[in-house]
Amino acid sequence: MLPVPAVESGAVSNGSPMQVVHCAAYGGPYGGSFIAMLAAAASEAGARGYPTTLVFSDIARDRPWLADLDQDLPVRFVDLGASRREGLRPAVREIARIVGECTGPVVVHTHFSGFDIAAALVGGRFRRASVFWHAHTRLSEGRKIRIRNTLRYRLLAPFVTRILCVSPDLREMLRSRGAPADKLVDFPNAIDLNRFVPATPERRRSARRALGLSEEARVVLHFGWDWEVKGGELLLAIAERMVGLEDVVLVTVLGEDLRNRARLDGHPNVRALAPSDDVTQLYAASDVFLSCSKDEGMPLAMLEALACGLPVAATDLPVHRQLLDGLPGGEVIPRDPGPAAAVVERLAALSPEARSSHERLARQRAERHGLAEWAKDLVDLYEAVVPS
Repeated sequence: MLPVPAVESGAVSNGSPMQVVHCAAYGGPYGGSFIAMLAAAASEAGARGYPTTLVFSDIARDRPWLADLDQDLPVRFVDLGASRREGLRPAVREIARIVGECTGPVVVHTHFSGFDIAAALVGGRFRRASVFWHAHTRLSEGRKIRIRNTLRYRLLAPFVTRILCVSPDLREMLRSRGAPADKLVDFPNAIDLNRFVPATPERRRSARRALGLSEEARVVLHFGWDWEVKGGELLLAIAERMVGLEDVVLVTVLGEDLRNRARLDGHPNVRALAPSDDVTQLYAASDVFLSCSKDEGMPLAMLEALACGLPVAATDLPVHRQLLDGLPGGEVIPRDPGPAAAVVERLAALSPEARSSHERLARQRAERHGLAEWAKDLVDLYEAVVPS
């Protein structure tokens, strides 16, 4: 680990406005709701007079979703996969350079952990920098990993202002590994409720035509961006139990790694699709959303599916139970493919009345996670805890 640089002398602020730096170790093939969250946060901060700079890992440099961001936003890139000799230095240098260019208080807000340590080290140097870590995913188990996590939180917590957790379950996990309870904040994810809406019959027909799906099929949607984490093998096992149901089609959307494509293409009940920016088309064409995830922080895809009114079958995880509790078309499933397939089949066969009731209640549940309110709450938090 790099030593913490000498602390910057001088006052926290000289009257200049707060500036915000989002550092995201994200380079996914599509922007999804996460990039929409960053854009909303930057827009809200800008409306209050706080300029924003975005810093991404180098893999994001050529991603098409960069065009979805406000073109006036400064965007920088850091190679987080630098040589062993370089280690954290590229990220520390870039964050320190940005903070050094600012004259007032600075929020350095990191996402997905790749920039966390570098940001904390910079926070230890600059009195003007308030560091926010944002925990989006659960931590891995294992004795060595738990020890590393504990050391990380205990050693670096003095240089971190707040740690945002996307679910209470994740907050408790971080607390158990040494994160200070007084710095942990529950901060659920958000989605664009204007983009994710229940499909009209015409939109449904159009989406199915575009995807080559029949209007009579019962379509079950699964995202397999990360085949292991998203439970791809469980999806296949469920599909095996549903082979006799000729009208059921399980659609799984793969990531950039297409190694499983041949296995999927040979299955009578499965359609494998390449990544797509138009996920609203996928929801519009579907009857059920299926999450086979082994672990989740706060699944954006499930929030999107609920906002679209889809019944949801999801593995028995704390955050899944939290999101689905009380919904008539929301059920947790075991990792046993037989009973899981039975749940999926039952949800796919819901009556129009039951589906309509679920759609209404699911939409209400999703409306707790609106993007505009999320961005407002985030900047409110900055203003509440950052020295002026």
